[in-house]
Amino acid sequence: MHGSKLRWILCSVLAFSLLQAGDVDELLSALKRESLELQHRKNVADSGELEFSWINPVTLQYIDSRNEQFDTTQKRREFAIVVDQPIFKSGGIWYAVKYANATRHVGDLSIETQRRQLIKQVVATLFNFKKNEYQIRKQQLLIENDRLDIERKKEQYLSGDLDSGFLDQAILKKNQDTLNLYVLQDTKAQLHKQFNDLSDADPVTIKLPHFTLMDKETFLKNHIDLVRQKEEIVQKDYFNTMTWARYMPTLSVQASYVKPYENNYFFSGGNIYDLTDDYYTYGFRVSMPLDIKSYYTIESTKVDYLNARVMLNDKKREADNAYIATLKRLDVLDRMIELSKEDETLYDSLVASTREKVEAGEMTVYDLETMENSKRIRQLDQKIFALDKQLVLLELYEKSYETVQ
Repeated sequence: MHGSKLRWILCSVLAFSLLQAGDVDELLSALKRESLELQHRKNVADSGELEFSWINPVTLQYIDSRNEQFDTTQKRREFAIVVDQPIFKSGGIWYAVKYANATRHVGDLSIETQRRQLIKQVVATLFNFKKNEYQIRKQQLLIENDRLDIERKKEQYLSGDLDSGFLDQAILKKNQDTLNLYVLQDTKAQLHKQFNDLSDADPVTIKLPHFTLMDKETFLKNHIDLVRQKEEIVQKDYFNTMTWARYMPTLSVQASYVKPYENNYFFSGGNIYDLTDDYYTYGFRVSMPLDIKSYYTIESTKVDYLNARVMLNDKKREADNAYIATLKRLDVLDRMIELSKEDETLYDSLVASTREKVEAGEMTVYDLETMENSKRIRQLDQKIFALDKQLVLLELYEKSYETVQ
């Protein structure tokens, strides 16, 4: 985690059969990838500035002034280089560098978290787009069954074998299912727009990724929120030590070089003193602030550190609960898929029986088409539930990573 650069890959945590880690990144639009890269560059720059914040700047100054008071006149024109640099802060300098490095790692992890959230959004939108296509096909089959039901009931009504209320209900059901189809078609347009906001790819032609379930130990070990929280504990520990050192003795070296210009002079008491020779000064200073607020400042940073440790345990519990909840959701979806398969088998036998009866003239072709459509609907249900499983597993991917030094 403390390498020169953090690089995140997917394949060691999840069996990502169709897309490798780099390909997942490619799902994001060029603009979003550029934005993430710029955030990373800014994080490096900010942490670099923080790492060297203990070094005071060298001051260059030029002075051109006159001072006249009573019978004294002083003219001053000079160039100076001044240095006032702490070299010992009771350990504060060392921990300032450590704090800067920890801050960079926390920033890298925050950017990686954001990147994974974006990838989750684009992949989830892709799954939902495909799921919506299955739902539209399913709805079209339902409407076709409604149409067949209306034809059967219309014949029965016209022959006097059926009350008009049953036909009216069949017509109303077809209208309601048609309205639901329009809603699904509108949802598809919205999903297409959302995907285009996130990616430059085509959701219609792109291959879907495939996730498999990781074991709990791997999930907790590679949970990005837990790793970031651990790094924040280190960061806050360094900052707590820095804060404590701020109120301890500081040793600074001081030096200056001054170059007066020609005709610098000092007039006093009727005498003129020419000041044109270069000169320099050097020395050291020991200082220690006495601040009545120091106790509360140190106590505040200490509490931040202790709270970070508490939050780590809290996030561990959340991650553990999330994994357990995922298993339960997957179990429900597996049972729904199994039920759809049982229904498909049942409808498969009904299709065969109905076809025989149609050939024997005992049933109509409407009955056969209805059974065939119902079988197709159960097949689509299985595909829809399978995509629901992928959406559940996607949440695990969002939180999982591997660090490469």
